[in-house]
Amino acid sequence: MPDPITREPMSDVAEVIAMLADPATSYWLCDAIVSACQRDPFDAERDALALASLLTRRLDAIVTRHFGSPRQA
Repeated sequence: MPDPITREPMSDVAEVIAMLADPATSYWLCDAIVSACQRDPFDAERDALALASLLTRRLDAIVTRHFGSPRQA
């Protein structure tokens, strides 16, 4: 992934469009991206990081329950 400080401003838009157009991108993720783009970017990022942390802890708990040890970071 290119350095976010040196890349062109429009490349962010192109990256979003490409992800939305990719048939491998889930409907849930497309909805989340569109919703995030309509919000304050700082708030959207903070919420996305909180969600990622929650989902990681949930996955670790499931893996531990089924396999006996958490995955290594």
